[in-house]
Amino acid sequence: MLAQLAALAPLATAQATANPAGAPPAQLEQGRIWSVRVSYATREDIQRLSRWIDHMRVDKAGKTIATELDARGVERLRRMGYAVEIDAERSEKIRGFQRGRQQLPKQNIPGTPQTSQKTSALEKPGDPLFDGKSACYRTVEQANLDIDALAARYPKLVRVAPVGQTWVQTQLLSFRNLLIKYLPQSVLSTIDFDLLPDSEANPLRAVVIGNQDRIRDKNVPRMVTTSSIHAREYTPAEFSTRFAEWLVKNHGTDPTATWLLDHNEFHFILHANPDGRKLAEQTVAQGFGSGWRKNVNLEDAYCKSPDDELLAPYIGPIESGVDLNRNFPFSWNGSKGVGSSGDACELNYRGKSAGSEPETAAIVKYVAGTRQQDGNFAGGLLSDRRTTAPNDFVTGAPGDYEGLYIDIHSFGELVLWPWGFRPDALGGHSRTANDDGLSAFAQRLAWYNGYAADQTLFYDTDGTTADTFYGELGAPSFMIELGTSFYELCEDFENGILPKNMASLRYAARTLKAPYQLPLGPDAADLKLSATAVKQGESVTLTATIDDDRYLHSTQPITRHDPQPIQAANAYINTVPWDSTAKAISLSATADTAFGAGPKVTVSGVIDTSAFLPGKHLLYVQGINRNGRAGPPDAVFLEVRAKDAPQPCPPAPSAS
Repeated sequence: MLAQLAALAPLATAQATANPAGAPPAQLEQGRIWSVRVSYATREDIQRLSRWIDHMRVDKAGKTIATELDARGVERLRRMGYAVEIDAERSEKIRGFQRGRQQLPKQNIPGTPQTSQKTSALEKPGDPLFDGKSACYRTVEQANLDIDALAARYPKLVRVAPVGQTWVQTQLLSFRNLLIKYLPQSVLSTIDFDLLPDSEANPLRAVVIGNQDRIRDKNVPRMVTTSSIHAREYTPAEFSTRFAEWLVKNHGTDPTATWLLDHNEFHFILHANPDGRKLAEQTVAQGFGSGWRKNVNLEDAYCKSPDDELLAPYIGPIESGVDLNRNFPFSWNGSKGVGSSGDACELNYRGKSAGSEPETAAIVKYVAGTRQQDGNFAGGLLSDRRTTAPNDFVTGAPGDYEGLYIDIHSFGELVLWPWGFRPDALGGHSRTANDDGLSAFAQRLAWYNGYAADQTLFYDTDGTTADTFYGELGAPSFMIELGTSFYELCEDFENGILPKNMASLRYAARTLKAPYQLPLGPDAADLKLSATAVKQGESVTLTATIDDDRYLHSTQPITRHDPQPIQAANAYINTVPWDSTAKAISLSATADTAFGAGPKVTVSGVIDTSAFLPGKHLLYVQGINRNGRAGPPDAVFLEVRAKDAPQPCPPAPSAS
């Protein structure tokens, strides 16, 4: 470690440190988490600092890094020679989050040992169980309870599938006794053991969603997501849980949710690091450390204090564990120590070998399957269609690949895609052979959530989830960094992060049939009918917006996608456009903009319902641009009543 610390030369010419309320730099309040800014000069500075302050917002114009550290982390950087500036306003928002988490142990939390028999009848899954500004983030146990209740209520739409064990579950000792064995009393004193799982910790689970009446025994596109693989990232798991709940609860009432579940299957690993999350829930609340990040491997990845007396107080067992998002097998340590660390005390410790951690191995097996003698994978959720030699960075995947993988993190407001570093084989850049489709997909998502679509972070990473599932399988793979903090207040999550990213993920789900191709075509939006219910034989007018101008570029995108004029649009009745039985009904451009004149056109068409059976029908719309690229469709409901059906009664007048 000391050699690595020596390589972390101080950043150039930082200004005097600013502190809230005039507090001396060495007297930051212990137990608080601080939003800080650090100046940098070059990309190499960012790379060095990524070992200690992973996840950062980079202001290229101002040459500053913004991140979040506890008092130990701030002092550690100062001891290394860096000047650290405190952002008082953001730090106070984090303090609000901490206060909210500190209330958790005082409430009844179903599923924990001391409260499992105390849950009142009013506390049903999904209800907020505690007050505070971070009450919206469910614990691991509460999320599991809510999903179990969802599966019980909607058995044809939801099931829970086992994924595998965590490191704690592979040990002979219980979670409690493992912590007692390895951690010093200074850390143990901050842990409420009654809030830990009974003995073997929480297993890795997947929530599987799809309309089994429609997709059973069919080969349908699949969307796989992992969330909160870094334990202290609260928003990803909650966001994914909300999206899963939205899909299920809106099936049959919302046309988009309905057609998505009727033609696709979704697999959500809501908590990809549940052991680490249980410690993160407590260390933040109890004021020790800035939140557990890695898994809870306290044997192979135990962090001992360094011999350096200067740094010894600021590095220790709280930094233990393996960074699971540097432990995945494709190009593990591929950047030769730049994109990950071999030191267990550093945030991006990659583990002793590729895929060494039970969590990593379980996720790979669940998503990709098992590697065969010929080197290819079989038996997983996503197909292996990039049959290449190990660590091949050059060969592309077929453009008609079906299915998608997304790893959801916080923070940074980014949409990222492979590669995570610049392999030697590519001569200093990181562009994949599928960059056209990957970059278009990312820039479409960015239009919805307002984030930056960038191929890589501001620093190199290797052994990551997205690189592995693209590198091994050829699956379109992405990473979304939610928000601007690990510790988002609920009001910021509910009012900003959640709605924008729900829209973004709904778009992603609409592309599952061909994620490399459909984002290169225009979006179908604002579908409307002149009447939502008609009698059989009556006509209805369908209108929609076909929009190819929904790209959001970062400042310097690897591949820029420009909007194309709209060439055509079609409607389809009860069949997705790619179905072999689908019959296209041509839609016309309205008087506002003609086909070929611009990237955004309002279209319409009259739908004759004479051949419709009574019941609810889905009307799909898909647009095509000048390049002949068809975009992702969307749908709207139309209810058709029998010719002799009585008219529904008008609503009764309200009492005056």
